Amino acid sequence: MAATPVAAIIGMGDAYASRDNRKDPMQLAVEATYGALADAGIRKNQIDAVFTGRSPWADKRSQWSNIFISHMHMPVTIDSEITMHGAGLTSTIAIAAQMIAAGRAEYVLCLQSDATELFVDAVAMGAEADSDPQVEVPYGATIPSLYAQAACRYLHEFGITETDLADVAIANQRWGVRHPHAAKARYGEIDREKVLSSPYVATPLRRWMCSTWGGGTGGALIVTSPDNVGDRDGVVYVHGYGSASTHEYLTDRMNLRHSRFPGLGALPNLTHTATAEAARQAYGMSGLGPSDIDMLQLSVNFAHMGPIVLEDLGFAKKGHGVEIYREGRTGIDGDLPTDTNGGWLSFGQPGISCNMDSLVEAVRQLRGTALGAAPARRPETVLVQGAGGMLAAGSVMLLSSAA
Repeated sequence: MAATPVAAIIGMGDAYASRDNRKDPMQLAVEATYGALADAGIRKNQIDAVFTGRSPWADKRSQWSNIFISHMHMPVTIDSEITMHGAGLTSTIAIAAQMIAAGRAEYVLCLQSDATELFVDAVAMGAEADSDPQVEVPYGATIPSLYAQAACRYLHEFGITETDLADVAIANQRWGVRHPHAAKARYGEIDREKVLSSPYVATPLRRWMCSTWGGGTGGALIVTSPDNVGDRDGVVYVHGYGSASTHEYLTDRMNLRHSRFPGLGALPNLTHTATAEAARQAYGMSGLGPSDIDMLQLSVNFAHMGPIVLEDLGFAKKGHGVEIYREGRTGIDGDLPTDTNGGWLSFGQPGISCNMDSLVEAVRQLRGTALGAAPARRPETVLVQGAGGMLAAGSVMLLSSAA
């Protein structure tokens, strides 16, 4: 049985941009915020605190959260960036819940936006941001080449093949083609032949096994106490959360020999992530487990991360996560619909906002207002997993339409 919820999401707003409809991160954030305020039925001067992820890649000004509240003419008691890479964005809701429980806030705004490919050279910026300047940057490391190292190890240890990874891309694209803002929707559905004939980006990862940058997105959520919900419709309850961070650069992870988190497995390895510890915390707080989850929204930027994350979340034994994709369980008719907007692989990664895209999709699916496809049975409980960096950080949020 689920424990009493720790917070409630009463307002949600989202915003979208493309090459034909350019908006910068501030425009997207403002649009999403006003949408969330209207949805919650409150005014901006009722917001007590604002939490964002780190500054958008398309607007690298420091203290971006403070710049946002200044732009909005919206003084608050505290604003801050939660910066465990992308995983920190999911954790903004956790920090909001803690402030509310402590009686330090009534309404907290959690938001993020970005439009990386519309304004900057995303490939160059990504390599610079996520590579160790001493031992990785000199060799021209890119984000795909770093993740490919983990993919090589995963395939080697568990006998996974490129064909298995193709099934992950196929599953996500089936959702993506039905979403109006998915970056890869225009390519239609794909099959193994199409995936396996696409060129390598970084062996063993082919183009269809890698996410694209997408356009621009913004998302805003207004969090309050479950006791402050009133007679509102469409409330989404936060039942549990967890987070963990283990390192910064991939070479740091390979040098990690000891950890306080048993979910990381025998070290060193590249096949377990901090998500395992985040899930342990979230399940423990909520009283829920994998069998109670109706839907998943995951951070899968490369195809091998899908099965790895499913394993770390407890849905499969290590090395068997790909079977969930192969058996069609993540699809529209499956028992575990996953990445229903196409996920990072097909919806795309507009930048730092990609974890907020997962949260927005979770809220929409719980409310029955999906912009794309939805399963025949509306989910009651959705797990949102956030990740960031080179396998560096993980967060888990358990959301439900029931208190």
